Amino acid sequence: MKIRWKMLIILLTFSLTPLFVLKTHGLNSLKELGADLQTQTRVTLLERATHNLADQAKGAAVMIDLEGRLYQSTLKSIQGEAELRLNDNDIPPQIKAPYITTLHESFNKPELINDPAYKKKALMGKGMNRKGDHNMMAAVQRGDLIDLPITLNHISFWLSGELSPQEAKSSINRIAPLLDDFKSCASSLERLILWQEIILENGLVATYPGHNSFPGKYDPRTHPWYKEVKEKGEVSWTIPSTDAATKTLCDRLTAPLYGKDGQFIGVASLVIPIGESLNKALVSADTQKAKVMLVTSLHRDETHQDSLLVLGKIGDDQVEKEFLPMHSRFWQAPPEREWLTEDNPEFKTLIKDVTDKNSGVLHMNDNGVPSLWTYSPVNTALSILIITPVHEFTAEADEAEQYVHESIANQLEGTSLIALSVIISIAIVAYFVSQGLSNPIRKLSEAMIKVGEGDWDARADFHSKDELGDLAQNFNDMVPQLREHSKIRQALSLADEAQQSLFPKAPPDIENVDIGARCTFSEQTGGDYYDFVGCATCGPKTFATVIGDVSGHGVSAALLMTSARAYMRALSGRGKTLVEAATEVNRLITKDCAQTGHFMTMFMAICNAEKRTVNWIRAGHDPGLVYSPDTDTFDQLLGEGLALGVDESYPYREYLTQMNQGQILVLYTDGIWEAHSPAGNQFGKDRMQQVIRDNCHKSSQEIADIILIEVESHRKGLPLEDDCTIIVVKFL
Repeated sequence: MKIRWKMLIILLTFSLTPLFVLKTHGLNSLKELGADLQTQTRVTLLERATHNLADQAKGAAVMIDLEGRLYQSTLKSIQGEAELRLNDNDIPPQIKAPYITTLHESFNKPELINDPAYKKKALMGKGMNRKGDHNMMAAVQRGDLIDLPITLNHISFWLSGELSPQEAKSSINRIAPLLDDFKSCASSLERLILWQEIILENGLVATYPGHNSFPGKYDPRTHPWYKEVKEKGEVSWTIPSTDAATKTLCDRLTAPLYGKDGQFIGVASLVIPIGESLNKALVSADTQKAKVMLVTSLHRDETHQDSLLVLGKIGDDQVEKEFLPMHSRFWQAPPEREWLTEDNPEFKTLIKDVTDKNSGVLHMNDNGVPSLWTYSPVNTALSILIITPVHEFTAEADEAEQYVHESIANQLEGTSLIALSVIISIAIVAYFVSQGLSNPIRKLSEAMIKVGEGDWDARADFHSKDELGDLAQNFNDMVPQLREHSKIRQALSLADEAQQSLFPKAPPDIENVDIGARCTFSEQTGGDYYDFVGCATCGPKTFATVIGDVSGHGVSAALLMTSARAYMRALSGRGKTLVEAATEVNRLITKDCAQTGHFMTMFMAICNAEKRTVNWIRAGHDPGLVYSPDTDTFDQLLGEGLALGVDESYPYREYLTQMNQGQILVLYTDGIWEAHSPAGNQFGKDRMQQVIRDNCHKSSQEIADIILIEVESHRKGLPLEDDCTIIVVKFL
């Protein structure tokens, strides 16, 4: 970055910091004020909404409970009258012909009227009425609400199954006198119910008000609610189901009927539209914004123990806008079984309250949206649940928050204009100030570039009495020193190239063995050494190898390694034995190291590929490893021996090891297993052995390369602490 830009940044920092501090403090104060205002308003509104909803839920529960008792007392009256009539041996005389409907025809059909409380959904659209006026029905579409004609002065008798009028005559004559009772019940309930029904075991269905809108194959005896009442033998609420005539969702309160002998003969039933029972519970519920549904904790299987079964929902809003019948029958059953669940501890409270028939309000998310869940029992089988998003109750708080945001935006705009003016003024000042500083620095930079390109005579040509003048003088003094260091580095580079050239170009190619080797230095010149040398006393299928490690690193270690190599090659050419060669090399190196304190470890071996034997001497070096793939075992060549350069007269001992086909001899320096990771953990001999084990099927050179690759991976970018050298000999 240019000095002028730095000056600009410095001046801007010291100038604008107070401005930004004041600006930030003011904006934060406004934000905190707005947040407090919005939070307090939101809390107040939510508390008020929660209390109101809770009171409404309790009130609705009380009202629905009273209605439920009224329904039960009405049904009990009908049940008693029906059992009395059906068990009376005296059949009353027939005053007028009964209204009978069957699959194919109707008998004694009275005049039917259209009542606003009775509507049904069209199922077939055009031509849906088999006997009606086709022209009148031409515009009717499937799902539209149409009139359901009824008679308030007759009971209709539906013959289900194979029941004939003659077979039903006796039962019809007994039930027909119940017309006045039905009318009285309808009047006392103020038309809260849809149908009053008597259903007998023989298939006769007596309905008030009378109608002929049952589907062709309607037989209530096959429905679950009928079977349940027959089995339990007690008055019960059934779960909401679709009414056969109106195709809308209804409750059904049903009581069993028994003969004199206690035998089940049928049921008395009240069909109650869902909407009528729940109108007052929905006084404050905007179905455009809230979810309104009927739920139950019954009929749960093992996979839905933490769920509620949805039995009904508010129906099509568009239809509701166009027509609002007296019974508000816009509840629809889900087309498939639907379960309501939330991953929230509060939902378990909801399930318990629904099970215990309690009412209340809970704060809980609905598909991630914070909502208020208001619930109230409808009867013993189900509850109404209204889920309203919280933001519907906190609109005032949101408006206050929006006002604060707008105020903050206006404040930010004004402050930004002031800051922009300050920035422009300071930029002009910084430009002229930086010009006086940048020229000396530019000249110094140009001199550095020339030195980098190899011009050692380049100097910073300017003088001043400030820090820049001192910097220029220091630079001019540094250039000659850099020149000397460069010469030394070039010399070290040549020494490194020379040392690398001393290593074998490739392992010897000998039948029955596969040889691989690799060396990596920790510095430009290293102290590790390996070689394959000729042997005057060895045969054509025998070779000698040596691996060594000089203490320390750098130039001195590299020189000692070079001397050791020269001694080994000179002695091997004279036909010396392994012990003689080791003793002589030790004597020579001890003299070389007398004044330096250096020493060298070494492992020397003569390998006979034909006989598969290894004669070896260990001079203080890490023991060699012998891996046997057949048994998956490692053996160490642990013979005694002192490092070279310590004791001039130390007697070395030669060892013999018999190798088998497939065995692998590995010689290495300590730089491999002592390599550290960034966490301080060593690579270790165990890991080295595992790498050998995992790659024993590969060539010797591949094994050597993989070990060094694994060491590099273990270091994870850390520089080598010591040289790494390895020799691998595989006996084939």
